[in-house]
Amino acid sequence: MLRFGTGGIPLTTKTRNAEEGVRRIHELGLDSMELEFVHNVFLDKEKAKNLRKIAEAENVALTVHGSYYINLASTDEKKWHASISRILQAAKIGDLAGAKSLTYHSGFRQNLEDKVVYNLIKKAVRKVLTAVEKADLSIKISPELTGKASQWGDLEELIRLVKDLKSEKLGFCFDFAHKHARDGGGFNSKKEFREMLDLIKTELGADFLKDMHIHISGINYSDKGERNHLTLLGEYENYIKEGMQLPEIEHSYEDIRKHKKIGPADIKWKELLEVLKEKRVGGIVVCESPNLEHDAMLMKKYYKQL
Repeated sequence: MLRFGTGGIPLTTKTRNAEEGVRRIHELGLDSMELEFVHNVFLDKEKAKNLRKIAEAENVALTVHGSYYINLASTDEKKWHASISRILQAAKIGDLAGAKSLTYHSGFRQNLEDKVVYNLIKKAVRKVLTAVEKADLSIKISPELTGKASQWGDLEELIRLVKDLKSEKLGFCFDFAHKHARDGGGFNSKKEFREMLDLIKTELGADFLKDMHIHISGINYSDKGERNHLTLLGEYENYIKEGMQLPEIEHSYEDIRKHKKIGPADIKWKELLEVLKEKRVGGIVVCESPNLEHDAMLMKKYYKQL
């Protein structure tokens, strides 16, 4: 019911481009790859169409992560319109590539009243949806559950947005690591996982759970929320103990260690996967851990054993 993949081109891809990344995903036995348009949309129309053919041939589902330079809550009209344009640029190229969903961080509260922030974001997303529908794009617009309280995008806010705008083209990306981090370590038990999924089902319907855009990774956080992502199990040797040999990635752990992104992470990812299976949640799970494919493979292996 769930497809597992990486947030970006796998680290062990020999030639670092999206096409080879998709082929590497297939070689690794994974099912999806998120196109990281976070700094720029690095595909043109022809490359996107070609990538779609490759992804379909390899049975790899694609998603998109939009620009980091988005703030739909900006009171600066130029920045607000520019943010909308960046979302639409990523959506159009992502759609040509066959991507199913586009996620992005909506914006910052900036000491504005919650009502003001929400109305700015709702107005912007409505414009995005109007353009998406006019262009007859298939891609779903999925604002992300963000990792800090200073950012707009908690679960209840995302549910409200989907309910208010009532569009088949609108969903949201449930980043469970972000939810855990923005609460300073909460929302990390089977009971809480069930409660959050039940809330979605009650407010948005059972069908919403059948096709979700999900992020799961190790994460480091402070009382202000997300700091950086971590490996789920810690050092490479711990993956070997779990039967997760991947010699090509071993040298990547040196850089991960250098940047202090070695776990183990405290997110209860096994319990989360158990609840996702129990609730019959479908869709795509994107791993953003610093060891990308290693944690994605780890989660898929555990999920398949359930």
